[in-house]
Amino acid sequence: MPTFYKRKGTVNRATWSAEALQNAMNAVSTGTLGVNQAAREYGIPKTTLKNRIKLQKSSKSRSLGKQSCLNEEAELKLVSHIKKMQKYGFTPNRDLVRSMAFELAEKLKIKHNFNKIKKKAGYDWLQLFLSRHADLSVRKAEGVSNARAVGLNKTVVEEYFSVLENVLTEYQLFEKPGNIFNIDESGLQLNNKPGYVIAEKGSKTVSNITSGEKGETISIVACCSAEGVFLPPYVF
Repeated sequence: MPTFYKRKGTVNRATWSAEALQNAMNAVSTGTLGVNQAAREYGIPKTTLKNRIKLQKSSKSRSLGKQSCLNEEAELKLVSHIKKMQKYGFTPNRDLVRSMAFELAEKLKIKHNFNKIKKKAGYDWLQLFLSRHADLSVRKAEGVSNARAVGLNKTVVEEYFSVLENVLTEYQLFEKPGNIFNIDESGLQLNNKPGYVIAEKGSKTVSNITSGEKGETISIVACCSAEGVFLPPYVF
């Protein structure tokens, strides 16, 4: 007669649902519960929960491609610092961002493979960094002199328009636009031009303060009235 194999003991079939497993994994990933606590609360075998969490982390790492030398928290600090520099008119160029990444890794004692002779991160790292942070982009900077950057602020602008309103009222010029003229001189400096910088994506203007070093300059003086009448420009 044929012999039939009979499994010894009992087999514990899965009594938990996929939803319960996902809830347990979410609780662990957010730090709400530890692995042991989540396993007990959601009725998931501890080994199963550990394996699924490990698999999820492995899958996420592969989907992100090559891992950065800087961790996510460090990169977010770097992004925040870049935006702060842009706000104050010192938008960093690509080389400076690479140097900043090196300095940050050294300061936080993060193991990295950046160039320790040049003290910079590599070009490949920079490209991956920009791809990970879509709120940054490479832009052409607009040079702004230090004097103009310091002198142009909310207090100065409000004071200017207050004085302008008083003058227009005193001389009854609101109804006489033909008597209101605006004259301005603009210097085109032929050196000290800013290059490409890394700035927040969507910025209307990206300024980069330049030094006061003088080179060859062409000055243009233009004047027009509030009615749109232009005087011949003066170029020298």
